Amino acid sequence: MSDFDRLSRGGYGANGARKASEQEAHELSRGSFHPDAARKAAEQEAYEFEEERAVGRGSRATTSGRAAAKDRPRSNHAVVRRPTPGQEEPSGGAVVSKRSRLGMAMRRKVREERGRGSDPVRSAERRRRRAERVTRRQNRGGGRGSLTPLLLAIAAIVAIYLVVFSPIDRSISLPKEEREGLSQELKGHVPGMPYYVLALGSDARKNDTVSRSDTMILVRVDPLGGKLTMLSIPRDTMVEIEGYGTQKINAAYAFGGAACAVHEVSELTGVPISHVAVIKFDGIEGLVDALGGVTVNVPVAVYDPDYTGLELPAGEQEMDGHTALLFSRVRHGFDLGDYQRQIDQRILIKAIMDKALSLGPTKLPSVLGSMNGLLGTTMRCYSIVPLMLRLKIGGATVYQATVPSDTAMVDGVSYVIADDEALAEMMAVIDAGGDPATLS
Repeated sequence: MSDFDRLSRGGYGANGARKASEQEAHELSRGSFHPDAARKAAEQEAYEFEEERAVGRGSRATTSGRAAAKDRPRSNHAVVRRPTPGQEEPSGGAVVSKRSRLGMAMRRKVREERGRGSDPVRSAERRRRRAERVTRRQNRGGGRGSLTPLLLAIAAIVAIYLVVFSPIDRSISLPKEEREGLSQELKGHVPGMPYYVLALGSDARKNDTVSRSDTMILVRVDPLGGKLTMLSIPRDTMVEIEGYGTQKINAAYAFGGAACAVHEVSELTGVPISHVAVIKFDGIEGLVDALGGVTVNVPVAVYDPDYTGLELPAGEQEMDGHTALLFSRVRHGFDLGDYQRQIDQRILIKAIMDKALSLGPTKLPSVLGSMNGLLGTTMRCYSIVPLMLRLKIGGATVYQATVPSDTAMVDGVSYVIADDEALAEMMAVIDAGGDPATLS
């Protein structure tokens, strides 16, 4: 007798076995169960049924077959009979244990699928979520594709910098010994935040090995605010230089180069300096000529026949490079003396900046390239060019001032004595981004 025949004669009611068989056949026809799992379940069922029959034989001595069947533990299995000849065999054709974990999981999944399929709301929600997943996948694919133009743009910018601006950076870089000394004096700054640049105008002539800084201007740069504040430092300002005693501040450049000048200016003004730019006198001439000349509003008539030989009426003047150079040097014949020269230098710098900003972006590299050998700086094109473009697009606000001071004779030497209290008040305004001209 086969396992299936034994199982068919178990203690199940006819209707119960038939219904279980039909239900199981239906589930098997849906392909919910793997044949191997069904086969193993059938073998396990046959083994358990034989054990149950052994228990039943012992009980029939005193109890009727119906009572014994009633007392036996009920099996939690569904039976599917093998078909008789001529009947269609249901897909699967096996016994599956309802107690098996695989069977329970499969039935639960089938019930859930049926439940979702019969609920229009849940079906619609499921379709919506599926559509959202498809959309997200498509968007992710599109996002990856959109990176290509961005990467190409970055590559183009890097290539332009390496080909166009990198040679300019090398040409305007300070000598190695100057950079090593400045590394101890210059302070870093947060990109985009205001910082200070010390501009030094060297009076070195051809074949000079030692020179003083004829011009010293501390510039506060506010990239985001589009502000530049220029503070002129009189070259005869009295300072104490370590190892050299009382000196004029312009001697610091001669004693210790740009690093010493940065140190003394930082001590005087009480602010950290992040960059330095050294311009030779001849540099102004070459730069202005590269710009095609500049327009300068001369505040006071210039009459200096004995020194520079320059004569200019007050008012708007067109200057070439040589005239601009002489204009920046004149300090004789003015009632304010060197103070007037400082004012004229700031006016000239602003005129140069305005002309540079009026040029198209494509001409900026040629302007910077024209300063080869005329400018030495710690700044690089990747910070200079964006700053110039920002000032060009958003407009530049330029404030100007001179260190509050007075003149005095000390040990037979004429000095400019800074007013420490007034200077501290001015630096507080400058450091806050205000206009120092508002101070009385």
